[in-house]
Amino acid sequence: MHEIDLTRADLNLLVVFEALMRERHVGRAAERLSLSQSATSHALSRLRAMFDDPLFVRHPRGVEPTSRAQELAPHISNSLVQIRQILSPQTGFDPKALRRPFTIAAHDYAIAVLTPMLVDDVRTQAPSVDLRFISVGPLEVVAGLDRGEIDFALGGFIDVAAERVARTQLFSDRFVGVARHDHPYVSARRMSIDHFTSLPHVLMSAGGPARGDVDQALSALGLARRIAVTVPNFHALPYVVENSDVIGVLPERLALRIAQNHPLALFDLPIDVAAMTCSMLVLAPLVEQPEIIWFTAMLRRAAARWSAKRPDARSW
Repeated sequence: MHEIDLTRADLNLLVVFEALMRERHVGRAAERLSLSQSATSHALSRLRAMFDDPLFVRHPRGVEPTSRAQELAPHISNSLVQIRQILSPQTGFDPKALRRPFTIAAHDYAIAVLTPMLVDDVRTQAPSVDLRFISVGPLEVVAGLDRGEIDFALGGFIDVAAERVARTQLFSDRFVGVARHDHPYVSARRMSIDHFTSLPHVLMSAGGPARGDVDQALSALGLARRIAVTVPNFHALPYVVENSDVIGVLPERLALRIAQNHPLALFDLPIDVAAMTCSMLVLAPLVEQPEIIWFTAMLRRAAARWSAKRPDARSW
């Protein structure tokens, strides 16, 4: 690999690289940059020469980055963030003047808990900000942040430990059992451990392994359960439970909300299971940007308001 002569390098090409990583399409990248498609293609040719690598190869849906481009992406992104911070005018931040979307990777539980308060606050403080929630697998979150495809990620992310990502815990919630409203083995909001382990279960697993925190707690006791059904999101779970003997486990706040519209019985788990946590992830180099600071505060405020309204389990 040859050394790049910065006196001859056009660093504006890095902005083109960033757009291509985000759009994965030369035409859309050109539109993002307000350039012609031919000018963007020419810039890509110069990028290839600069890094001595194809960087982006043809794909039926556009272009795909090479392994070298994926390696470069977080470094180029971080560098551009720092350059933009240096060049930005030092003026007071006014969220009402902010006009941009925030793309947030989140599962349906985080959306259900945070958005009622978050959307109200954002619409009041920054009416020109749009919120785009998308589903991204936990193992793909850091890559999505690196590529600029997402701005924030909300979820548990127990196995995510990247130094370039800043993590803020927003809230936690205990797990409860859910069963159909007339289930014979639920009495006074309780179920025996024998019934809990002998009944078939439904598990929310968004593409991951068909095991969860409950299985780890059971395994520590030398016990196990049968996962008879897996579903891709929390909101699908009650449809499996409400008309069968299958039981499930949900975060308490979501279970209470769902039970308002589904004939469900909620019960305390007969084992100790660690609480579910929801954290916010963002690229570490971005945390000092005024708009990121502001939106992080909005997320924290929504989480704090939810925690203050969290019901007591005795009110079931």
